[in-house]
Amino acid sequence: MKHLVTIFLLAFTTSASCKIWIVDSNPGSTAKDFTNLTSAQTGAAAGDTLYLIGSPVYYTGERINLTKRLVIIGPGYFLNENPDTQTNINPASMDSYNTCEAIIFEPGSSGTVLMGVTVRGSITVNANNILLKRNHFALDPSGSCNSSNVINASNVIMVQNYIETIDGSSTPPLVQITAGHSGIIIANNYFSHNCSGCGGGVLALSSPASSSLEVSNNIIKGGFSVANSTVQNNFYNTDNTFVASASIVRNNIHTNSYLPAGNGNINNSPLDLRYEDSGSTDGKWKLKAGSPGIGAGFGGADCGIFGGSEPYVLSGIPPIPTIYSLTAPAVGEKNTGLPIQIKVKSNN
Repeated sequence: MKHLVTIFLLAFTTSASCKIWIVDSNPGSTAKDFTNLTSAQTGAAAGDTLYLIGSPVYYTGERINLTKRLVIIGPGYFLNENPDTQTNINPASMDSYNTCEAIIFEPGSSGTVLMGVTVRGSITVNANNILLKRNHFALDPSGSCNSSNVINASNVIMVQNYIETIDGSSTPPLVQITAGHSGIIIANNYFSHNCSGCGGGVLALSSPASSSLEVSNNIIKGGFSVANSTVQNNFYNTDNTFVASASIVRNNIHTNSYLPAGNGNINNSPLDLRYEDSGSTDGKWKLKAGSPGIGAGFGGADCGIFGGSEPYVLSGIPPIPTIYSLTAPAVGEKNTGLPIQIKVKSNN
């Protein structure tokens, strides 16, 4: 799968004719082309890249309909919790508190990459060939809009994201695939439908019998219902429903006894034996020493988000070099100039 994601990125980021735009909503910022995503999409051409700078100001306060192929890259999330992330620890956030739907990928946006951003609300994917990588999908600050994401397309890759909601039993699935789609990869994501006492019907991931997908190396809290799929190397931190009809189900680990026997599946695995459970919001899901997930995945891989061919990256840092430390004096000397110390980290 890593090879597949790499090809996807290269196909849409290496054209010499494409332009890079800086989008910065920080008050008083001058080194920018646009201040919000709506105007950036209007001004950019298909194939261009939009770099969103971390900011306390949202990049959209209404639903945005993406109608052209773009590469949209933010700085990541939980930036104050993990070491060596960014000098600016603000995320690049999108919110749609008026409609609860932050982004719709329209058919003209086929080939778009969304990476390193925080989406407060939900998205709908109506275009094929979309890559959703290293994003944080969450409730909006008011608590009125859930992260409820719908995939109405094929060949969609959803990898290394942190996806959560905390609303009640009527909340739709965190990710819902509609009928008649294939080539969908859901891998190395953290899912949390954090609803206490909501019962077995609360779903983190849902897909009908007429669609097929690969679900690998996720951590899933909430119900699970798919068909005609490959389901492997996942942790289930839940007592909710598990359904995987007409599917290959292998090398998964469940808190309850819902997994089919054999094929490397492990039932009734206590949560306290699995993870480090300390540190940052996403770092606590690393496997602790002696975890039953170590080497228990298909082909000897580790189970969970840090295993497999596309391991989760802390804070959703995008695969571009980042400056995580900048030291400079207030004034310089005529003979020595202004000594500046910059620490840069390459990411993959």
